[in-house]
Amino acid sequence: MTMTKTIFASVIALASASAAFADETFKFAMIDPFSGPAAVVTERIEKVLRYSVDQVNANGGLNGQQIEILTFDNKMSPQETAIQAQKAIDQGARILQTSVSSSNTFALVDFVNKYNRRNPDHQVIVFDGASHDPAITGEKCSYYSFSWVLDADAKTAGLATYLKDRTDITKVYLLNAEGSSGQTTRQSVIDKVGASRPDIEWVGDDTHPLQKITDFTPYIAKIKASGAQAVITSDWGADLALVLKAAGEAGLEAEWYTYFSTGPGAPTAMAQSGLNGLVYSVFDGDAGIQNEGLHAHEAAFRAKMGISASAFPGDSSAIRALSLAAAKAGSNDVDPLIASLEGIEFETIYGAPAHSSPQNHQIVTQMAVSRFIDVPEGTLDEEGTGWGWENVAIIPAEAIALPNECEMKRP
Repeated sequence: MTMTKTIFASVIALASASAAFADETFKFAMIDPFSGPAAVVTERIEKVLRYSVDQVNANGGLNGQQIEILTFDNKMSPQETAIQAQKAIDQGARILQTSVSSSNTFALVDFVNKYNRRNPDHQVIVFDGASHDPAITGEKCSYYSFSWVLDADAKTAGLATYLKDRTDITKVYLLNAEGSSGQTTRQSVIDKVGASRPDIEWVGDDTHPLQKITDFTPYIAKIKASGAQAVITSDWGADLALVLKAAGEAGLEAEWYTYFSTGPGAPTAMAQSGLNGLVYSVFDGDAGIQNEGLHAHEAAFRAKMGISASAFPGDSSAIRALSLAAAKAGSNDVDPLIASLEGIEFETIYGAPAHSSPQNHQIVTQMAVSRFIDVPEGTLDEEGTGWGWENVAIIPAEAIALPNECEMKRP
């Protein structure tokens, strides 16, 4: 081959490579348990995420680049999370998201911090879609990580605000799972609710194995014997569905203050158990909030997916913020994206103003306290039960804004 032909071939190859790169998708990796008991939660999260991504892609994607979702099964294991993170990066992912279990989020953030130091020209970003531990944006905060849900401390501050006026509740039982999220929430409740209501008597304090109990009857018997007027629990997924089922079967009349009862399985368990008006959600929001935009979003999502979107706001918020940040930056590269994500302002699916704190990359927004009731026909219900959420309080962002321990190391 002559020199001229060689140069010409090289130019063609480079042009082809450039064209391929221009057409390449923006890869967004989900690293969550797609197998095992927690898979039902991951499946719901994926539907919300894909719906949000479809909306962005229909409007041109990120600076003309379509978002592609990749999925990786971490089998509910921090060690496997790190393994799958490397696989995701090898496949071109630029954002890695995990949502199920704070321990997996910690593992992902640690992995990405190390990876980015070793690969300054191919860095990636972590999105926390639903974790609950305040340390993620506190002592373990990272320049490369953003959290799109309120943490346990913020929600507990909101619960403390609500319970301050519920002086009829004086005996409270604590029920939480093993692991960082459950035990962090437990201590947060003792500290914050205890400070707001020093007259409350903690009549029980139980910890159970995470996602391994199949019959919560013994726990319910202890709660019933304690005389508790209310139970506060950070249980989620199958654990929460089973504990509420056992409560209904035992005829326990205590009120339940929960952090994850909007999630899959819990509404059905509550409705089947007849816990009408006894279960409260302490969460970023729910379908009971009176907002036209929320109801329009819920109606469209349910018509397509057959489930509620409001149970997983972190995914909607993450994609909304990402889309706005990419447009603001005019680039899909990591450094300009991070700079734009810091402080980005947007509206949650609940119609609430929100922004990402530049100090620790934690979402700042309002929260809701709602109770689960048998709703009138025509009202948004959950899981086809005829039961739905009735909002009883909106706690403003300023009431749950707390000091944080983040000492962010910036490159």
